[in-house]
Amino acid sequence: MNNYRLAILVGLMIWTTNILAIENTHLALMGVEDPLAVEIAPSILPKALDVNKPKDDIRCKDHDVCRQINTNLPLRALPRALSALYSKPNVNSEIINSNVKAFWPVYVFQRRDLDFSEPTYPKGWYQVGLNMKKPIGWMLAKDIIEWKQSLIVSYTHPGIGEERRNSVLMFDSKASLQKIVEAEDRSQQVKSIYKDLESKSTKVSTGIISREPARFVNIDEKFYLLPVIDFEPITMFDDKANYLKIVAATPLSRANAAHPDTLKNRKFAEQASQTETTKGISEESLGLDIKFVMDMTDSMGPYIIHTKKAIAEVTTLTANIDTKIRYGLIGYRDDINTVPELRFVTKNFTSNLVNADEFNKVITKATTAITTNDDHPEEVFAGVKEAITSTWNKNSLKLIVLIGDASSHKIGHPQNTTNLDSQQLRKLADSNKINIIAIHLKPSQFATDHMLAKTQFSQLATNPGSSLPAYIPISADNHQEFEMVIGKLTETLSLIISQIRKGNIDIVNIAPNIHAANVMNKTSKIAQTTTATALVNYLGNIATPPRDITAWVLDRDLLNPRIKSLQVRVLLTKRDLNDLIVTLEAVLEAMRQSRLSSVQFFDALQGVVTQTIKGDKITLVTAQKLAESGLMPSWINSLPYKSKLLEMNNESFAVLSAEKRANLEREIEAKLQFYREINENTDLWTILDERNVNDIDSVYPLNLDALP
Repeated sequence: MNNYRLAILVGLMIWTTNILAIENTHLALMGVEDPLAVEIAPSILPKALDVNKPKDDIRCKDHDVCRQINTNLPLRALPRALSALYSKPNVNSEIINSNVKAFWPVYVFQRRDLDFSEPTYPKGWYQVGLNMKKPIGWMLAKDIIEWKQSLIVSYTHPGIGEERRNSVLMFDSKASLQKIVEAEDRSQQVKSIYKDLESKSTKVSTGIISREPARFVNIDEKFYLLPVIDFEPITMFDDKANYLKIVAATPLSRANAAHPDTLKNRKFAEQASQTETTKGISEESLGLDIKFVMDMTDSMGPYIIHTKKAIAEVTTLTANIDTKIRYGLIGYRDDINTVPELRFVTKNFTSNLVNADEFNKVITKATTAITTNDDHPEEVFAGVKEAITSTWNKNSLKLIVLIGDASSHKIGHPQNTTNLDSQQLRKLADSNKINIIAIHLKPSQFATDHMLAKTQFSQLATNPGSSLPAYIPISADNHQEFEMVIGKLTETLSLIISQIRKGNIDIVNIAPNIHAANVMNKTSKIAQTTTATALVNYLGNIATPPRDITAWVLDRDLLNPRIKSLQVRVLLTKRDLNDLIVTLEAVLEAMRQSRLSSVQFFDALQGVVTQTIKGDKITLVTAQKLAESGLMPSWINSLPYKSKLLEMNNESFAVLSAEKRANLEREIEAKLQFYREINENTDLWTILDERNVNDIDSVYPLNLDALP
């Protein structure tokens, strides 16, 4: 196994693939058929843990690194923040390093006198080393998190209004949690617990030691680690759920051993009970950025005119409202290699966002193309990508308003210029904390395109925190209604942001739902909901997650188990992501060569890697599947899951129909492009240890369903 990859991965201990099944269930419920969909790998399911003893699936021999029996992989561990390295397993021995680099993986050589009877502060010692050759010292068990995988969980967006989920409760044991979950009067008991928490009562229900802060902790804003060290699936609900044993850890800080982050710590309990509030938000600290992404082909001429009118009217209406709103305009057309007369694929009319008066001048100069293309679809995805990746203001809620009358070219179409689809763009928007509202104009003469456009626009506009897309369909013949929708949308956003900054609004209950009897009411509700969910994300850098807590949780809402409260992610460094990009590029090229030349997949792959990357190390002759080839990064093979891509061999590739091969190639290309976009956005990456200034070792928590 490649040592440098191991040295830079940060993660946790999780043995289950049941969590991954949750991701499949989610995809299935959405009707998504993904050739790369994650599947369960039952051969690596764990046995139950003894809470007082270390797991017996670790083998340690003298003068050798400890190994996991099931996989023979070396055992690694993650030092917590502010930990020391000793010369001997004795606190009175020489201190080699008084402040070991936090969350920088080390190898384990010995485990001595371990006792987990008090999980948060276990007793015993670990002998560790920087590589597999030799140990360098000893660390206290309370300063170490055993690391077997690179998966973490994060809190999901809590939602608002009727879709608001309850905060995660943390229990001292599985038995305590199980007693609540499986009780006949579970709802009554749980409601009573939350009532006590909301009243800030000093009474703490038996078994509960901590909680997720009531205010959302956004992992993209305030990074934290929630390793999972044990699990047990639960089958009593309609959707798959799991009991999870987690370790809560925060880079650069430790909880006070005398006053840990439990509900018995009054300071933490008060902080954890605070919900989202507009208190403290001022003119200097919050604004709203709105980028209009508009189809500017010839059919959109009337709508640009009506958008101009609507924005001008709203500017007049809100002239005396202190809004601090900035506007942008992105135009998109189609691939100019196919139709050069279109002059641009995308055009950013506002490299820096502008106020309403300046925006009126900008949009007045915007015109549609005088030439039409032969097909109806346009480059919608290119316009959305340009809006996501171009400049935004700091300390602002970020919103895209997409306006178009046609679907976008799918991946694989010669006029798709981004190699992205609506799902990958949605993930990219999520990573950048951008919400999207989609206005779909529906020309009657292109009725056959309506369903595809609706699907794409709805996927783009399904923002975190709301199960319903911010999607507004309008008849393309009703110009007046369109103008009214744009006006209502902009006016509502202006009023809401002004109220928020004055502290005159209840964020959580800002809009109960987006069901409405007419399009004007629906537009207003969508504006409110979209702003509220964006604000919850924005405030996610204020709350502090629990630190140094070992507890049992349910990965579903205790009151409404249909709602997922924890999201599975894999923590990657830039090195890891770069390796994955290079590897998938080779796999994709081999697929294309195999299709064009009719050679076997592995033969084509051997030819590609021999010419490009570490070809002499690939063992395709003996490999039974791609996962065994030595080509895929070692950390992928160590994860407790498998995918159809990793299971791919000559036979399984040969039996794929031409359509399925093309779909598989498109899926890989979309994920590849998504990785490239993430890799290039420096704002998305986190440094876990302030002493580590090497950008290549920064980390990003990638959603599990984004893996190949």
